[in-house]
Amino acid sequence: MENESVPDVVSTLGMLASHLPGYEMRLPQLALSKSIERAFLTGKTGIFEAGTGIGKSLAALVPAVLSRKKVVVSTATISLQEQYIKKDIPLLQKLVPFEFNYALLKGRGNYVGIRRFNDFVAENPKSNAIDDEFVEWLNESETGDISELDFTLPGEIWQEINSDGEDCLRQRCPNFSDCFYFGAREAAEHADILVVNHNLLLVDAASGGNVLPKYDLLIIDEAHHLNDIATEAFSSQISSRGLRRLRNKATKQLNAPIKLLEDIEFDSHGLFHRLRNDFAFNKKRVRQSIAEAEPMLMSLHTLRGWIESQDYENVLDVDLAKEKLKLKAKSIISTIDRYIKCLDLLKLPDSNWVIYVEQSTNPNHENFSVTASPLDVSGFIADNLLAKAGLHSTVCMSATLATAGDDPFDYFKTSVGVIGPVVQDKFQSPFDYKHQSVLFLPGRKSYNLPNPNDAGYITEASRVIEHLIELSHGRAFILFTSRSALFRAFEIISKRLPYEARRQGEMPRNKLLEWFKVTPNAVLFGTSSFWEGVSVDGDQLSLVVIDRIPFQAPDDPIYEARCERLKEGGEKNWFGDLALPYAITRLKQGVGRLIRTQSDKGVVAILDPRLTEKAYGQKIIECLPPMSVTHNMQDLPDFFNVNSLNS
Repeated sequence: MENESVPDVVSTLGMLASHLPGYEMRLPQLALSKSIERAFLTGKTGIFEAGTGIGKSLAALVPAVLSRKKVVVSTATISLQEQYIKKDIPLLQKLVPFEFNYALLKGRGNYVGIRRFNDFVAENPKSNAIDDEFVEWLNESETGDISELDFTLPGEIWQEINSDGEDCLRQRCPNFSDCFYFGAREAAEHADILVVNHNLLLVDAASGGNVLPKYDLLIIDEAHHLNDIATEAFSSQISSRGLRRLRNKATKQLNAPIKLLEDIEFDSHGLFHRLRNDFAFNKKRVRQSIAEAEPMLMSLHTLRGWIESQDYENVLDVDLAKEKLKLKAKSIISTIDRYIKCLDLLKLPDSNWVIYVEQSTNPNHENFSVTASPLDVSGFIADNLLAKAGLHSTVCMSATLATAGDDPFDYFKTSVGVIGPVVQDKFQSPFDYKHQSVLFLPGRKSYNLPNPNDAGYITEASRVIEHLIELSHGRAFILFTSRSALFRAFEIISKRLPYEARRQGEMPRNKLLEWFKVTPNAVLFGTSSFWEGVSVDGDQLSLVVIDRIPFQAPDDPIYEARCERLKEGGEKNWFGDLALPYAITRLKQGVGRLIRTQSDKGVVAILDPRLTEKAYGQKIIECLPPMSVTHNMQDLPDFFNVNSLNS
């Protein structure tokens, strides 16, 4: 960027009207942008909740670009990444009087590795996994990004042909000049604005900054996901399926001794037999030392030692064969190391880690896994990301960061380790929720709804849901906190509806959303992935039903362990400081599916009677958008805009 005169935030946002038809200056967007600018100028951490419709992405991008510094923007979802790359940043390029570059960088595993693809085809000449359609895409693609595919490639095949840092020849690779991943890396180096996802951001932090180029400012959008993604990113796992793949690779690629692989197979049977007997539930926490982890560890260490001892001097070094073999060995060793880390914790539990076992529900192919997850990632995020060397300022923002309490951002700040001075604020949505929407809270007595934990709850709730769908003439999202509740309600309701209904799992998420948008009076039954990152404008969506307050499942191992730590510490309350803030954040996401534009109109129905009966219910309601509230279904028809169906 050259040193030309730079417009300020106000004038730049003011120019949007000339490029966006119907755009009007939004005071909340301007206030948010000025607050973000203040965080950047003072070097403080910014924490902002921006309601739906404010335009937070542009509010953050304007001061970021005007700063003339290197900026990284991180999101949790692909849809928001695409909004930044395809819409917001190109628009901003038209508004400022200087040039700047931008790029999108994903994790290495998202890009096809050309050399690895060629090797796979050569080693598997009779395989039908790679068809002409994939080859045609590969020859035409400019990015090699798997997200471009409109068909599904088997995961095990993709793991063999994607770009892999442990199986990379770098400059010695015959395809280096055409490498999709290094092409993306080069573009990232030269970009003034670099868009990534949270997982890649955290991997870079863990590596000490060896993945992303150095940057000055960081914008973390959808920041409410940061803690969960960090927990997942730094977890270790070993599974029966993974061990089978390890043995197959060691045999096929390295010709490992049969005896070593037989020992691993024998010891894995012993380990998973013990776990299967002791932990018969689908997902259960392990609290004690598992003795059967020891022989499994010894077998893996033996295989690892054998691999390290090989010099491959007898390999005919044609077409870098010896170097490729060493890389395959390195990749297998990396897998073994991850398994060893998990088994070490299974053998000798650590109070800072949560160990749990999980059995696959796929009846055709049993898989038993052990996962070790960090109990608290806030220190890591604080030390390695927020306090990253050379980082001047970080801004965290989302439509759902604030919860209840004297400091509405305390839950978020605690979860990601924010300490020290901050710039924080809430910015209300410009939508007129009072007139555009109503919140329906059915009373227990009026609608015969039992406690949500009672066995008959979904049966009774389904009766209310069916009546609501009749009033709205379909055009509804029916959202559940569990798959079992979804399946039960769908079974009860779907066949009786006069409208087309589908449930999550019947087709890929994006295809299901496309179906909903083009199908008159459609009804979609969904769980977690439809609670956020989904936007349907206009009368096509007029009703959002949520079956219950989305508290975390009490038997979730990580949640259970975090609750126990809070109880032991005594300084905080497990319900008020963990359970309730999580539920509020989640519920705000689900409620936010309804009103997406200033012309939208409709009803949000939350069927959980605890919202009106428990003291914490009022705290939850106060954190939701300021909708009109009713307990009477007779008040709802005016908000369904049924007249639009006849126009």
